[in-house]
Amino acid sequence: MVPTLLLLLALSLEPLPAYTPPDPGEVAMLKARLAPIQHLSFVARYEYCGYLGRSADHRPGFTEIVRGHHNGCTPVMPGAGFDLIASLHTHGAYDPSVPAEFPTALDMRSDHAEGVNGYVATPGGRLWYIDSQAMLAVQICGPGCLPQDPGFHPGDDGAIAPVLSYGQLLALDAWE
Repeated sequence: MVPTLLLLLALSLEPLPAYTPPDPGEVAMLKARLAPIQHLSFVARYEYCGYLGRSADHRPGFTEIVRGHHNGCTPVMPGAGFDLIASLHTHGAYDPSVPAEFPTALDMRSDHAEGVNGYVATPGGRLWYIDSQAMLAVQICGPGCLPQDPGFHPGDDGAIAPVLSYGQLLALDAWE
């Protein structure tokens, strides 16, 4: 465990790359869309996911939100004429044995591979933004900003930095 803690400390000292913050209107749309999905995610104890994109007439909108599993979700790819902007998913219900208050390295890799940014809602009600070009996860808002699982216990995932690099997420994944 000590080498992992030293790795996390070393990674926290690395300078973080610059990132492009999300559009405030986009964040407001995501928060409104994710709020009811959070409640569903807590009751079902599953992750839910989808995409934010633009239709052929350039209107923003969402794909169908689908139910995933306890530890993952694969959104349905939209048809032609819908340009993807970002993925979105919940991290399911609170489980003290599963660190879920920050994105995973897999979340970031998936967004990077698809060429989209991402949004992750946590059981504690946090909203994270993944800039898949900069490979950074930025906490848009903290606990309770979105609906929070009634069983959530703050602090179970330890101190959570407001910005996490891909390397830091890899180290956190290894620490689990």
